[in-house]
Amino acid sequence: MFNKIYQGDCIEQMKLFPDELIDCCVTSPPYWGLRDYGHDDQIGLEQTPEEYVAKMVDVFGEVKRVLKHDGTLWLNLGDSYAGSGGAGYQFGDPKKPRISHFSNPNLKVDGCKPKDLVGIPWLVAFALRADGWYLRQDIIWHKPNPMPESVT
Repeated sequence: MFNKIYQGDCIEQMKLFPDELIDCCVTSPPYWGLRDYGHDDQIGLEQTPEEYVAKMVDVFGEVKRVLKHDGTLWLNLGDSYAGSGGAGYQFGDPKKPRISHFSNPNLKVDGCKPKDLVGIPWLVAFALRADGWYLRQDIIWHKPNPMPESVT
């Protein structure tokens, strides 16, 4: 079980682990609407923020099961802007059509104007808290030299 790489659907792979096995989980799941990894049923290309949040609650339900009672979760989760174009990067050959069927390329979000920050990390944090997690700290990752954006 230790020193082994498990590849596949994260929920299905965690089901192979016994309860309370892990001391600490550090993860950065795919951000909502920002990447197409070219795999059907991938996390991150859900049609709405609510669908993405529900998927995160499902994933971290399994994480909670495999964490020891005094275990910790470190979740690095970025945000998205409404109307920002979405799914702008595709892994693999750019000439090949995308495998996924993401039909919301403009990330239109109910209640958000174009260029509004959607608040995905907050939505996930509050949903996880409602699911029994303790929300203990937020840590802003200040990146003074981030990836360039095509912003005017």
